[in-house]
Amino acid sequence: MRLRSSLPFASLFFLASLLAGEPPVLEPVRFTVSEGTNIAIALSPDGRTLAFDLQGTIFTMPAAGGEARAITDHLGDDRQPAWSPDGARLAFQSFRDGNFHIWSTKPDGTDLKQHTSGPYDHREPMWSPDGKKLLFSSDRGAKGNYDVWELELATGAITALTANAGDDFQPAYSPDGKSVAFVSTRSDGPGVYVRSADGSKQNLVAFPGGAAANPFNPPPAPNAPAWSPDGRFVSFQVADAGETSLEIVDVATGARRTLSSEGEDVFPFRAVWLDASSLLYTSDGKIKRRSLAQPDTSEIAFRAPLEVNRAHYTPKRYDFTSTTPKPVKGIRAPSVSPDGNYVVFTALGDLWLLTIGNSKPVRLTDDVFFDADPTWSPDGSHLAFVSDRTGNFEVYLLALADKKTRRLTDSPVDESLPTFTPDGNSVAFLRQAPGNHVYTTELQNIETGATRTLQKALFQPSRPSFSPDGRLAVMAAVETYAARFREGISTFDFIDVAAARSRTASPFPTHSLALRLRNGPLWAPDGRALAYVQDDLLWTIAVDETGKFTGAPRKHTQELTDSPTWTADGKTIVYLATDRLKKVDLATNTTTDIPLDLTWTEAPGTGTLVVRAGRFFDGKSPELRTHVDVIITGNKITAIQTAGSALPAGARVIDASQQTVMPGLFEMHTHLWSHYGERIGRLWLAYGITGLRETGGDPATSVEQRETWRAGRRPGPLFFITGPLMDGTRVYYGISHPVADDANLDLELERVKRLEFDFIKTYVRMSDLRQRKVAEFARTLGIRVSSHEIYPATLYGVDAVEHLGATSRRGYSPKYTALGKGYDDVVQIISRSGMFITPTLSLMGGYFSVAGRDPSIFDTPQFHLYPAYFREATAATAKALAAGSRARNYENGGATVKKLFDAGANISAGTDSPFIPWGLSLHIELWNYVESGLTPFQALQTATINAAKSLHVDDQLGTLEVGKIASLIAVDGNPLENIRDTQRVRHVLVNGRAYTQEQLLAQP
Repeated sequence: MRLRSSLPFASLFFLASLLAGEPPVLEPVRFTVSEGTNIAIALSPDGRTLAFDLQGTIFTMPAAGGEARAITDHLGDDRQPAWSPDGARLAFQSFRDGNFHIWSTKPDGTDLKQHTSGPYDHREPMWSPDGKKLLFSSDRGAKGNYDVWELELATGAITALTANAGDDFQPAYSPDGKSVAFVSTRSDGPGVYVRSADGSKQNLVAFPGGAAANPFNPPPAPNAPAWSPDGRFVSFQVADAGETSLEIVDVATGARRTLSSEGEDVFPFRAVWLDASSLLYTSDGKIKRRSLAQPDTSEIAFRAPLEVNRAHYTPKRYDFTSTTPKPVKGIRAPSVSPDGNYVVFTALGDLWLLTIGNSKPVRLTDDVFFDADPTWSPDGSHLAFVSDRTGNFEVYLLALADKKTRRLTDSPVDESLPTFTPDGNSVAFLRQAPGNHVYTTELQNIETGATRTLQKALFQPSRPSFSPDGRLAVMAAVETYAARFREGISTFDFIDVAAARSRTASPFPTHSLALRLRNGPLWAPDGRALAYVQDDLLWTIAVDETGKFTGAPRKHTQELTDSPTWTADGKTIVYLATDRLKKVDLATNTTTDIPLDLTWTEAPGTGTLVVRAGRFFDGKSPELRTHVDVIITGNKITAIQTAGSALPAGARVIDASQQTVMPGLFEMHTHLWSHYGERIGRLWLAYGITGLRETGGDPATSVEQRETWRAGRRPGPLFFITGPLMDGTRVYYGISHPVADDANLDLELERVKRLEFDFIKTYVRMSDLRQRKVAEFARTLGIRVSSHEIYPATLYGVDAVEHLGATSRRGYSPKYTALGKGYDDVVQIISRSGMFITPTLSLMGGYFSVAGRDPSIFDTPQFHLYPAYFREATAATAKALAAGSRARNYENGGATVKKLFDAGANISAGTDSPFIPWGLSLHIELWNYVESGLTPFQALQTATINAAKSLHVDDQLGTLEVGKIASLIAVDGNPLENIRDTQRVRHVLVNGRAYTQEQLLAQP
């Protein structure tokens, strides 16, 4: 098999379009790059050829430098090449099938071979000196850690060389093959280790810290040991507090010294020793040569050809004006009554009760607050649900006989996903705990109010479910493969209720459940089975009274299944089939629709408004106009005229004569998680944010929120969604869906279409082959695809990317180094492809930098919309992390944003809130852009017209022009002079609906 390619499929698309006389779907753009971001190198044994990886492709070139050529086909995420001792093959790690495995090829790209397989990751290959073995690191031991492994090529036998609870990785043979150097995170002494032939270990270089260190301020981390030819030295790289270095240690004496220059951006890969006194390594985007004796370096220049493609398609069209009723698709958390006659669910912010067989549901609650997660008492007389009526989410009980409610909990933090114990005397629920989206499971007696913790804090677990005798509870929780990488599988967590201890199990130990939250596992009423969703389908598995599996899993549906609930007789499960309710007879697997007639209606502005602007910024020109009247009829701008001109009869005037009127802002990267309710919509608007792009969420919740805001049930911005993070077989977040195979991917794409997502977000463990299929599908709907990837994503038309540097399956970013720098490859790929990038510079240090220098950012009226616990934690975290490595890397990240902007890249502003605060963080993102060299005008366009273009709504939003939607804000001051005036919001209009700041700040 020949791996090398000259990028044929993109060019074939282009050629076919030309021959058909049609505009090209993918328009190729070819260029060369002379710098690489986080590149690794390997030198052939004869010293004549250098191999290196660049953006997931293996290239080779003469050792002296020059023109490079690709020997792999750009679709495998191929990295970290290693030559065999005879020079006949190159090994590398590849993500071709959705897991990292060790592959090899001949130097010309032919004879591709796969050396490892299976559900585990295998990384960082190196040949033994005799060429008979391959060394690598892997989590294949299924012990929750990485170890060093050795593959015997002749027999295929694989042997573990290390065994420790910490992670052992990046191994390297000594020149004689008798010892192995590697990096370890072991708690009794993290550092660079040597394993001798007798199995003994020596820590050559010890480092402080450990796996539990704060990720924003990580401990010093060594990387990539490599031996000198005489075995005297081991080189390695160190990343420490915003600095990187190349170092060597004398194996015999332990003496250590730094070779690299101060401030050098050293990449975390093996150096190549040329002889006992000189070596090659990568840093600052270059391949460098350095002598142990001399401080100077020389560069080995390269020119590598790349190709990207500009995607062309007809964009999705939006209608924010029509008041024609639309079917409700945001059906959240349906729950069937014990007798099987009713279904309760959340839609349009309220609880609804549907009698099965009567398609018209009854509204059980009717207010501005958000009522969610309903569940039935065992006798069917009550519902437990959560509501934000006090400002935080608390658990409430609703008596169905008289519709009266009472609050069950009283907590300063949010609670979610309640469920009754089988005796009906207590309710279990999730309670927010300190940390990054972690929750304890609490059990509260309904009569006495006594509460105890049932399960310690877990990361985004599911709703608990009890065995019929109440002795056990079960929920879904993430179990990572190793501490080194956070991704794992969603599995079953069984809790002994009396002892409050747990164990984990799964029907398929290396196969993940679907979205957590409400997809099981759920105990059958008779205790003999568990129901759950996997691969988007409903399954059951037989269990005994202890929860141990006693049979094989059974599949019951063939369509996308979500939020299953049992009837009390155990014969039927009701579920959400994307956008409709259905039930399945478990004996026959016969599915039946449950008719639901429920609609929502767009609520645009009505009547005639005049916004009298003292200063007017239209979003297109950096020049302000003064004394302007903006005439709005319904939700559209119908005139922009000099103040004092005749006004329409009966028009209501909004006096912004002391303010600057400008387009409403877009936040282009946020997640609402479960921390939202009535107040979050007001908070966004109070910060002047009238457009919101959610880059991952529970699909039913996201659609429900979109419909609720657009129907005017609660104030909020125009909301653009993507649904779950579409991921590979390993996941982390509860909103991540693991795509197991192409059939599963087809179900996910059908959900995109039926729920009318506004774009698709693929996540870090999705393979390039599947991501290409997603991009092709998205173009048929006229929507963008975004991910964390830039290459080869831009080769097959992915046209948006999140973050300069964030989560990566590789452990390092192809866009952003440890010092926050992106080089020529990143700048050219993003700018030449025309893709939109949301850098989230504030997340990568800008927020902490600003907060550390100026805590007055928290002293605004809007900030007090957050609950007290959130305000206190946010301010304390910002202060603690102000001196962290991310804040120190902010200057470099900002310089990369400026390089991207100067190269013509399309930048849209977003922040990844709530990791940093909703609303406030967007303003800091804009301030970061200005501090990095953009003008206030240029920065403002990233959150207005650029954002609108990214969402394909620039024909209606993003600027203030006649005929466009009236989504605008009035702010004190002049943001074109002082960008910090953006958060001094006084008036807000969204889709023609007007609010004052006082209205938005007032608690209902």
